[in-house]
Amino acid sequence: MASADQHPMRGPRLWSLLLLVLLTSCLQVEQTITIAGDGSGTQAVKLSLREALLQDLARTASANAAGVAADPQAVFDEARVRKELEADGLELTAHTVRRDGGRRSVELTARFSTFAELSKSPFCGSAAEWALEPGPKPGTTRLTLYPQGRSAWLDARAKAARMRDEVDVVAADFFGRKQRELEGLDVVLRFRLPGDVLLWTANMEKTGDREVTARITADQIKTPEDLVRRLAPRFELVFDSSGTSLPRK
Repeated sequence: MASADQHPMRGPRLWSLLLLVLLTSCLQVEQTITIAGDGSGTQAVKLSLREALLQDLARTASANAAGVAADPQAVFDEARVRKELEADGLELTAHTVRRDGGRRSVELTARFSTFAELSKSPFCGSAAEWALEPGPKPGTTRLTLYPQGRSAWLDARAKAARMRDEVDVVAADFFGRKQRELEGLDVVLRFRLPGDVLLWTANMEKTGDREVTARITADQIKTPEDLVRRLAPRFELVFDSSGTSLPRK
């Protein structure tokens, strides 16, 4: 499958922030990606986390000697988000930050003109790989997103299979401790397409004729294998693209 260019050192990197939080505490984030028939669209993000956790993550990023950790506070800075998006051809159209009850939240919307611009967006992670290609039948298109890259997804599948077949006392102990810290985790990724959705991967559900949604909550992560798979997922769907200019057979 075709993949997007990668930017390992750039951007607010929302998915990278999610991975950090998954290993430390809870997070609430909702992302909606809307794609029109010409490949343009919008990417809307809502994120909320505890101020104390945000400060802890900021200290961790600051202490990273290699300088490769994402700045967890970048997504709350409108000027930084706007600059990053513009560098990749996207336009920031809304950005609102709130503080309430010891939590900080942000709601933002970015507009892209082409699917290539969406594939460069920092809000699915610097390692994300996207593909938009002809579907299995005439008049259909296949959309695929690997937030951590295809190789990471394959590695996670293999690792989860080994963990299922082998007893690892150390891994089990680590997971037991981390599982208690995931309370309140609620992550939503939603796709809205220009045609009816026909097929979708098991980690998503159809929530409308032209909409599919993936959701990760703490109660879904019951085993170490569950955690491994959710850290490096694949989201794939096939939709009716007749009457659009998107790739189709």
